[in-house]
Amino acid sequence: MEDKATPTPATDVNGAAQTEAPRTENETEYPAMTMEDVLKAEEELQIREVNRGDIVEGKVVFIGSEGIAVDVGAKVEGIIPFSQLQEEPVTLEQAQEMYKPGDSIEAYVVRTDIPNGVIVLSKRRADQDRGWRVLADLQAKDEVFTVEITEKVRGGLVASIEGIRAFLPASQVDVRRVNDLSPYVGKPLEVKLIELNRKRNRVIISHRAIIEAKKAEAREATMQQLESGKVLEGEVVEITDFGVFVSLGGIDGLVHRSELTYGRFNHPRDVVKVGDTVKVQVLDMDPGRERINLSMKALASDPWGEAVEKYTIGQKIHGKVTNLTNFGAFVEIEPGLEGLIHVSEMSWTKRVRHPNELLKEGEEVEAVILRIDPKERRISLGLRQTSQDPWSALPDRYPPGTPVKGKVTGITDFGVFMEIEEGIEGLIHISELAHERVTDPSELFKKGDEIEAVILNIDPVEQRASLSRKRSLPYSGPARSEGAGSYSPSVRGDYRSSAGSSNRGGGRRKRDGFDYDYSYAASDASSGSSKVSTKLGDVYADLFAQFGLGSKAEEKTEETTSEEKKSEE
Repeated sequence: MEDKATPTPATDVNGAAQTEAPRTENETEYPAMTMEDVLKAEEELQIREVNRGDIVEGKVVFIGSEGIAVDVGAKVEGIIPFSQLQEEPVTLEQAQEMYKPGDSIEAYVVRTDIPNGVIVLSKRRADQDRGWRVLADLQAKDEVFTVEITEKVRGGLVASIEGIRAFLPASQVDVRRVNDLSPYVGKPLEVKLIELNRKRNRVIISHRAIIEAKKAEAREATMQQLESGKVLEGEVVEITDFGVFVSLGGIDGLVHRSELTYGRFNHPRDVVKVGDTVKVQVLDMDPGRERINLSMKALASDPWGEAVEKYTIGQKIHGKVTNLTNFGAFVEIEPGLEGLIHVSEMSWTKRVRHPNELLKEGEEVEAVILRIDPKERRISLGLRQTSQDPWSALPDRYPPGTPVKGKVTGITDFGVFMEIEEGIEGLIHISELAHERVTDPSELFKKGDEIEAVILNIDPVEQRASLSRKRSLPYSGPARSEGAGSYSPSVRGDYRSSAGSSNRGGGRRKRDGFDYDYSYAASDASSGSSKVSTKLGDVYADLFAQFGLGSKAEEKTEETTSEEKKSEE
């Protein structure tokens, strides 16, 4: 019979046998652990090592007065100060609304001091790190993205991209200079990265790069359809002193100020404004230099084409004074049609030195058309022709021999100008100033002196009046013989002849054989006679005598008379 092994009962330390306690039905039986399981458990319970600069993910433990406590798997918990949550400072109440215990959060390890139980974290730095990675990806792909402009600074604008501050220079806002950047603040804007430097914390973005890329595409399409004479529609994008730039779709053309309109204007902004839609005609273009010359005036009707048919010489017109110059005033008859009132055509009597003495810019005036030259595109106007010419009535009012009294208005080497009436001047030649020889009129007269004279001649066409002062003065020279005639100035300006004188100048003052007596005309004028029959031949004879033009004729006449007397004898 085979022996069976019997279990040896357990003994205690004293050698006494122990009996095994019976197992209950509900007691759980655990599987035996191997050495591999033990090592694996130790690895799971190993403490996580945290270093400065790491990006760690943990869970919110609690929110205290100093910040948010986060379990990152280290021996101690990390703390995120409220100032490190985001760009703007956060209060305790705001942090409690943003996060709850148990929420996952990603943070950047700013500082570690495990022996002292300190780990400082920053969520803002973690967001920035993530932002740099996003920016690097955008730059690599050269993608367009949208940002919101947060503020305006000196030289440009600022935007925030994934918590990173990006700078948009003013020169990169648009293809043309933008003077006021305020309207961009708080608004979204499409941009591209043009510079990214994490070491220098430098992020430069551009909106201009996007515009230029779009314009380059549109420019190619526009240049293919451009040709001289083609009419296009565009938008005014810039106004300068010399003209207007119009966008034609990807490329701008210039409308020179001379091609804006036929009318007169001071500055191109008086004709158009930025943003206006205008129709233009292509004059010429240079594809190599990308220059296009445009015209708005070419699409408007030329007012000079109908000027000759619409206006005639002598016609009265109403217009607006647009410009005053030293030589006259320009008057706009209609848009694109102007005429010039020369200073000599402004007044019949007043000597106008500058148009501003009578006219002002913007003033409405009436004028008369004097001349139209469609080839030179000029219209001459007259202002004085709208009133009656006072010179036309002067010969009837002041016949030769009429005494006048007035002030000296000017002194020259050849005589003195005297005012006959307001605005009407006459010249007293130096030979007619006095009976004595006068070499310098300024020695006898000065401007403003009141003198008396006698009318010699008035030419209403040339607007000239000749006067004599010496004929209104009594003659005080030596008496002449009766044969030669005597001078009797009993009445001023009245030269009387002695009876029985055989000479035409008997009893009258004669010079070079000519008689200067106009007393008959003066007496008729003083008596109130409306019509004075004056022998103009006598007047001209006197004038000829002054310049020695009639002496030879007189000598011939005297020789003929003496010969006739001898033959009779």
